[in-house]
Amino acid sequence: MTATLEPTRYIVIPQDVWERKDAPPPPPDDEFEPYSEDDAEYLAREPEPLSLGAYTGLGGATGSLAFGIAAGVLVASPMGLVVGVAAGVFGGLMGHSLAEEIYERKH
Repeated sequence: MTATLEPTRYIVIPQDVWERKDAPPPPPDDEFEPYSEDDAEYLAREPEPLSLGAYTGLGGATGSLAFGIAAGVLVASPMGLVVGVAAGVFGGLMGHSLAEEIYERKH
């Protein structure tokens, strides 16, 4: 049996907090600048659509998780891990190609 020593950790407390002094007052409201015209225009822009790579990657990951987890749960044995991985690979490939087809039809 070996004993492991954990590192010592210290909490740093500022002197003014230790002496129970009041916190500094918040900054005045006029210190912050409102949004400029350019910032408001930038924030109001429409988001760009996903690229083909992002679309197919999401589809592949979703298919892989759906098929792999479902198959692994259904086959509840040590063989379930192997079946889950194989089904996950198949689901990833299928989700990838399905997402690519949807992307091409949409764009």
